[in-house]
Amino acid sequence: MAAIFVPVFNLFSISALLILISVYDYISVFKTKHMVKLAKFQTEGKIFTGLFIPYKNKTAILGGGDIGFTLLFSGVIMKDMGLIAAAIVSIVVAVSLFGLLYYGKKNKFYPAMPPLTVGCFVGLLIVKLLL
Repeated sequence: MAAIFVPVFNLFSISALLILISVYDYISVFKTKHMVKLAKFQTEGKIFTGLFIPYKNKTAILGGGDIGFTLLFSGVIMKDMGLIAAAIVSIVVAVSLFGLLYYGKKNKFYPAMPPLTVGCFVGLLIVKLLL
């Protein structure tokens, strides 16, 4: 996926995509709830296009898009700014995911893209300040 799409994106376009996907994720979890229904259906069918992350007597479900879009952002950062910059952004995104998992309540669904997008942008800000 990254080999195909990273060359197409620049920093502005991938940032706009992350913002749009974050808005969509928020609406699909909290307003229409169709993402919650999809996750429950796939969990019951034992077919899921993401990751199950067990932690603290809980299980988090991270969708494939949550992983893919942040990897695309890191790929664009790597293409434009280098490997160190991409590694810094990836670490900050991982910290934002940890924050979501740590502060999330049991048996509650959260959209992951908004905090992951914030992590991408904070990571980019750190890279701009350091490098």
